[in-house]
Amino acid sequence: MPAEQVCLVGAGVVVPGCDTVEELWQRAQDGPFRLATPDRFRGHEALTAEAEAETGQAYDLRFGAVGADSGETAGDLQAGWLRHALRQCLAGTSRQPTRPGLFVAASTDTSYEIDLALTADLLAAGTARHLSVDPDDARVSERIRRRLARADPCAGVAHGELLPYAQARRAIDGLLPPDTPILVVDNICPSSLYAVDLGVRHLLDGAVDVAFCGGVSSHGPLRQVYFSEMGTLSPSDEVRAFDSAADGTLFSEGAALVTLKRLSDARRDQDTILAVLAGFGAASDGKSKAIFAPSQEGQVRAMSRAREVNDVPGGQVAWVVGHGTATLAGDATELRSIATAHAGGTPWVTGNKPTLGHTGMACGAVSLVQAALGLHRSTIPRQPHHTALPDYARSLPVRVPSTPVELDSSATDGQPPYVGVFACGLGGINGYQLLTAPDAREHPVRSSAPSLGDELVLVRWSALLPGRPDDEAIATRLSTGEAPAEALRLERPYPIPPFATTMIPPKVAAQLDPSQLLVVELVDRLGAADTDRGLLWDGLGERTGVFGAHYGLTQSAVDSTLRCLGGGLARSLDGAQARAAADYLRKHRSGTAAIGPYSLVGRMSSTALGWVANRRDLHGPTMMMDSGPSSGLAALHAAGCYLRRGDIDLALVLAWNAGPVELNAQSLGLGPQEVAEGAYAVALARPETARARGWQVLARVRTDLRADPQAADAREQPSYLAADAFVGVLRSVSDGTLPRRFSGPAGPTVTVLPPS
Repeated sequence: MPAEQVCLVGAGVVVPGCDTVEELWQRAQDGPFRLATPDRFRGHEALTAEAEAETGQAYDLRFGAVGADSGETAGDLQAGWLRHALRQCLAGTSRQPTRPGLFVAASTDTSYEIDLALTADLLAAGTARHLSVDPDDARVSERIRRRLARADPCAGVAHGELLPYAQARRAIDGLLPPDTPILVVDNICPSSLYAVDLGVRHLLDGAVDVAFCGGVSSHGPLRQVYFSEMGTLSPSDEVRAFDSAADGTLFSEGAALVTLKRLSDARRDQDTILAVLAGFGAASDGKSKAIFAPSQEGQVRAMSRAREVNDVPGGQVAWVVGHGTATLAGDATELRSIATAHAGGTPWVTGNKPTLGHTGMACGAVSLVQAALGLHRSTIPRQPHHTALPDYARSLPVRVPSTPVELDSSATDGQPPYVGVFACGLGGINGYQLLTAPDAREHPVRSSAPSLGDELVLVRWSALLPGRPDDEAIATRLSTGEAPAEALRLERPYPIPPFATTMIPPKVAAQLDPSQLLVVELVDRLGAADTDRGLLWDGLGERTGVFGAHYGLTQSAVDSTLRCLGGGLARSLDGAQARAAADYLRKHRSGTAAIGPYSLVGRMSSTALGWVANRRDLHGPTMMMDSGPSSGLAALHAAGCYLRRGDIDLALVLAWNAGPVELNAQSLGLGPQEVAEGAYAVALARPETARARGWQVLARVRTDLRADPQAADAREQPSYLAADAFVGVLRSVSDGTLPRRFSGPAGPTVTVLPPS
């Protein structure tokens, strides 16, 4: 008998031109997509000139902007948009939710607010240091900061207040209980589909009774520059997805949330049931041509895994809402993947970027809302601007509708149809969610695979710390109560590891953030710890997932943000302040790299996990967690969610702190000497996998979404920020003080038990 089903009972959206779900349904099929320079850019158009000066090219900084009246708070855009979407979700349910959870996709890499706030933080402090006054006088930098804030309200907020977890907490304030657990996923484009999948799993596990899931992004000039350098923007100012005239994508912003419940609860509450979730497929590309090149094998793997949850024949998927970026490589790979993964059928394929733009971290949830509405209304919307399939696709068994199509069993040989939603992103991350109508079939479908048990085992660990002590030395220090390493800081500059260690060409490695190199080097150390047995994941690559935890910003993000936006924001200053700012920026530019094709890939924390999967040819899910200081606990818990239901057999779980130490420490009220750099990795498996592989069990592990007030505080001294939980777990394993529980203020909780 299948497990309890999960259904979608409501939604909320804030995207360009749409403040309600009904407006989304109309706009997604009628348009038009409007490019504009948003009002919040007014008063500092000099950003355009600064962008031009960076590379000698003129950048078009227009994009699809959310209107100023769409629930935003000045200087706190994403919190306002999430709040607006959440209110819509709450208005669409029959009763006030009990035991809710928020599972949301957000990132420091897709945040206009952080861009401006970070630039202002750095510019105010740097300008103060270059003035002929006491550089320690905080009043000087504060006066400069107030001047900068005149250009944009975001420049008046410290960047630490705008980190994703903090914004999510503000978004639910007064709308959901204060102890509501929040998990923040940072997987770039597919993130919100992964957030939905986490919501499904926690509903089935009974950890929450209502799950609000989705994503949010705010766009800005910095990302326009990044994507211009990558050559992905449309020169025609149109997104013609899956069309012979496609020439690139255009970006926008916004938030989208869906309300999920167990089907039995939704029926009890007499909610409107829009769709039943019928299986999710997560996959990494593994080895491919490049870290940002789409892979047909990875996409087909994700789509096939979603179908396998209920053994859905390819011909029963009537409609796929695709990623549809309208780039040549992206659309060609995706259409071939859809055709291959749905053998025996001829699915209709649409995408909403032609009328909404690419909404970043929210895009998967936006597509999910559209798919659920279409399923509920038995209608496949038309694909705007579509004239003809590209030449390469005309022989493929796919169709693109130029007019609305009735969605019924006539397209699926008399069987109730399924609808699929697909998204993929940089780093080779793919996600595919299937939906079906409630009561559509004789035998109920599963929303996820059944649980195989609660207990996991820790079978290996490693760490890469300042001074490069080996794991035995680290374990000795941990067992005696000392800090894991004597030194606090990694080498500056971080040395490029040998190709044999990272399998990343040196020319590419030189353009990546040091944290990415640190992580890839650590995984080599973890995998090769037992040389007699080969690499840890040998024979398990197809079912090995990679999970990570990071808090704050990378050094590459800091450098490229200030380099691109500093000059424009500095035009708010005059006199001595302007001259001091110019001196500071001149010095900064002389020591940092120009914006280039690898600048975006090179700065993103989530790409570190993508490199691991890519270089080691691993094909399980890849998931980065950025849930504040408790991110390490969140990564361990997320890995457990996929191990417990059998999606993977091995989880490589990593957490690290490397980069702008002072900035990241400030956001938590810590001084520079209270924070240490380093990276930690653990390998988790189910007990039966460990027995079959002959792995030594170092400890048993259980995780729970919610906080445990009786558990030990996961914070360490000195703090490794996101990696603190790993230090606590490994200290317990090393000194034998088991069992022990670790928890953050709002969860999750990780319990470490003796090996047997």
